[in-house]
Amino acid sequence: MPARVRELTLRELNRALLARQMLLARQRIGVVDAVERLACLQGQWPPSPYVALWTRLFGFSRERLSAEIDRGAIVKATLMRATLHLVSAREYPAYSLATLEGRFGAWRPPGGPAYRDLELVHASVLRFAAKTPRTREEIREHIAEHLPTSARRDGRLRNWFLWAAVATSGLVWEPSGARFEHRQLARHIAAPARLRKAPKADAAYDLVVRRHLGAFGPATVADIATWASVRVPNIRAALARIKDLRRFTDERGRELYDLAKAPRPPGDSPAPGRFLARFDAAILGHAAPERTRILPERYRKQVIFSAEVWPTFLVDGFVAGRWSINARPKEAVVELKPFRKLTRAERAALEPEAEALARFYYPEAPTHGVRA
Repeated sequence: MPARVRELTLRELNRALLARQMLLARQRIGVVDAVERLACLQGQWPPSPYVALWTRLFGFSRERLSAEIDRGAIVKATLMRATLHLVSAREYPAYSLATLEGRFGAWRPPGGPAYRDLELVHASVLRFAAKTPRTREEIREHIAEHLPTSARRDGRLRNWFLWAAVATSGLVWEPSGARFEHRQLARHIAAPARLRKAPKADAAYDLVVRRHLGAFGPATVADIATWASVRVPNIRAALARIKDLRRFTDERGRELYDLAKAPRPPGDSPAPGRFLARFDAAILGHAAPERTRILPERYRKQVIFSAEVWPTFLVDGFVAGRWSINARPKEAVVELKPFRKLTRAERAALEPEAEALARFYYPEAPTHGVRA
């Protein structure tokens, strides 16, 4: 008889996620290693990767991430779900290849062009941005002269070609655009040759699937597909190639995959108060029904709506409220907006962490505080 598959409770899945996301205890590892272990960092809002690492790494400072960005060890690019991420340079080629099909299909008009129609546009854009960073408007003006005739007459196609030229041609952000303080127009530049050396397709899919399981597992096939925008057949093929897998089920009977040696702490493991960044991947790493392992369903609409994912804080491992930060001439304050009444002990655990976040976010402020 086949071995019985173990069922994991919601709290066990929560603690597994927290352990992989470095939210049970801050880690003493390098920034590049952390970005890889976390399966990239969401980068739509420039401070978010910095806050994400601050809440996960012991003694993290902004300079540690900025230094890796400036030396090219970490790059910012459009990847999973056609959204912005920070990724290590050594893993960028695999992520870029594995997510290309999903990016190409994002927001593509019905009956839109085939990928081959982009090839000439891609080549032209890469030459145009080979040495000089370009804004989207500069790229728009440039590709207007290289569009297929049909796209010149169709406004939707013109806009899609602009987006696709930025998101699928091999452009990355210039380093300054990935820094904490970036508030200017995005500028894009062709990825250097070393980042355009694509691995074999199987190796790329294997890496992306392994990274997802390592950062978000145990996970369903739907979780991986939703997070990566990779087609299910490619995910299943990768899972079949990965030898050190274990299978579980959740309380609803769904099949979960996981790396055999990945941490799966007991469901009653202590979980400290933690602050998640805007668009934090700890919330976005699963298909929508699976996000309850960290985001209770009753709070979902207060955290995720439209294209926004608000910054949140965790109590006992689960989202319990939102936070915001405001700086005045004499003070920087983190404001807690709990979704339920916090106990005295919960507030006492959160407030020192919130004040430390205010110091990290606005180190130049004369004083730092917390308000709930």
